[in-house]
Amino acid sequence: MAMKYYLGVDAGGTKTHCLVGDGAGGVLGFGKGGAGNYEVHGVDAARVEIERAVQGALDEAGLSLSDIAGVGLGIAGADLPEDYVMLEEAIFSPLFGDIPTVFRNDSMGCLRGGTRKPVGIVIACGTGCVCAGVNGAGEETRVGGISEDFGDKVSGTELGIEGLKMVWRYRDGIIGETALVDLFLERSGCPDVDALFYKFYREEMGYSDLEPMAQLVFEAAAMGDVVACDILEDGGRYLGMMVNAVARKLNMTGERFEVVMAGSVFKGKSPVMKDSMRLVIHDVCPYAELVMPVYEPVVGTLLLGMEQELEVDDGIYSALTTALEAAEAKYGVSFKTVD
Repeated sequence: MAMKYYLGVDAGGTKTHCLVGDGAGGVLGFGKGGAGNYEVHGVDAARVEIERAVQGALDEAGLSLSDIAGVGLGIAGADLPEDYVMLEEAIFSPLFGDIPTVFRNDSMGCLRGGTRKPVGIVIACGTGCVCAGVNGAGEETRVGGISEDFGDKVSGTELGIEGLKMVWRYRDGIIGETALVDLFLERSGCPDVDALFYKFYREEMGYSDLEPMAQLVFEAAAMGDVVACDILEDGGRYLGMMVNAVARKLNMTGERFEVVMAGSVFKGKSPVMKDSMRLVIHDVCPYAELVMPVYEPVVGTLLLGMEQELEVDDGIYSALTTALEAAEAKYGVSFKTVD
């Protein structure tokens, strides 16, 4: 039987990654582009970046789209039914034609790459924040992930802004000493809080000049700073509430399942946010197990593409893990999160 080839695309707000693999678990090509979320720079710009990543992976693999038997898509910005219709018409139908395609929000790529189990919940927290899950009946749901204007509360950016707000409150004498002050001053290059304040007040400096600000909050919390710990505890409580909401919708509260913690926020130094989230989750879902993702989301989308035709068994997982190690060395990109 001839070998078949599959393609996975993970398109986010800052980058787009594409992997091409075969039905035996081999990794043949990798491509990358810029923001593939149409909400960032528009549909035309997103299409260009997605096509760049796809073509780059195909060129590396020495294949064309006519060789591809299945495609998996995890696309940020695909939030509502009308988004899927629009993106299909504008980008994916013209690009992939009749190739069998699984099109999901990027959170589902995170979930599929995050666990080898057929069911579970992912809480993805980085630039934005979204929670999604799949139950044993194959039912899917998600909460959050649209924007702060529609209720989203915790993201890397927001955690960092909360940290900076504490610096302003320290300046006003509302709160006492906090390690956040020295960390933000070091990041900004300003000699004191007043200098930092006026840089912001006169719009000579902005949030982007201090990113990743969330990193500073985690560093302060790891030092035992109470103010930073409070920020992370509050964030963890909200993330736990998101997981519980998905579990309730999917009738999973009494079941054993993995909660995949995806995104840059969960790589922070302090465990405070994870611990806070775990307590809230276990109050409603006592058998849930919090885990770091096995693979990065682009691997999850490749698996979604493959599973349209075949069952990904232990043999394929083993071959894929070995192939990804070689791909990481070749492309300088991390595809595996844990060993």
